[in-house]
Amino acid sequence: MKKLSILISNDDGIDSAGLKALVDVFSKDADVYVIAPEGERSSNSHHLNFRGKLRIEERKIPGTVKAYVLWGTPADCIHTGLCFLFKNRIDLVVSGINRGLNVSSDIMYSGTDAAAREAYLQGVPSVAVSLYRSDDPDYRTAAEYGKRLAYRYYESGRRDFFLNINVPDRKEEEIKGILICDRQTKIHYRDEYSLIEEDGTEYINISSKDMWTEADPSDLRIDYCAVMAGYVSVSPLGNRHILPECAEDLKEILK
Repeated sequence: MKKLSILISNDDGIDSAGLKALVDVFSKDADVYVIAPEGERSSNSHHLNFRGKLRIEERKIPGTVKAYVLWGTPADCIHTGLCFLFKNRIDLVVSGINRGLNVSSDIMYSGTDAAAREAYLQGVPSVAVSLYRSDDPDYRTAAEYGKRLAYRYYESGRRDFFLNINVPDRKEEEIKGILICDRQTKIHYRDEYSLIEEDGTEYINISSKDMWTEADPSDLRIDYCAVMAGYVSVSPLGNRHILPECAEDLKEILK
């Protein structure tokens, strides 16, 4: 395989350990470029700025050809990177490594997946890599899995989907394998809300208490269940919003 030019971004910020781990593994045999937000942009989804100014600053990151920090969203980073800063120079986009899973219904909120989706929309192959949240995350193992899967996907020549990769936080020898997951579940969060006042201003304070899912844990076709069982989950994602299978039902509703 030719030496690739790879653009790395994330939603945890330019200084995150997950981004550094990806730079370390990909820079061994690829030309690595980086553009990432100046701080955490988790749950920004696919927010994109079309007008106005975005502050940008060059950074020196070991292992990279060029690196920039952008005061914008993950989607902004990839959009400006592919359409302006590194136009026609990028072969593959890798987003991550996110600290925390991006699975099932949470995918719609994810800035990590949005960065990969933006590359997909621009016609550039892309993958998103996320790691189960823990106190001592093993980004190195997640980066190695991300690299292996990203290269195999790139070599396939497929451009009609991008990859969503989620890695359990286990030692490499304890990971059971890789599963292709084509099902999802709804992840529910129990949040607590309260009205508070600070310096004469009223706020709604939101704190997360716990989460749960209705999925059958034995159904390893579901990404969340696969990761909980110790597997790396890999899912093909796209940009499907219209549901053609519901069109006939809608005709009946609206007639």
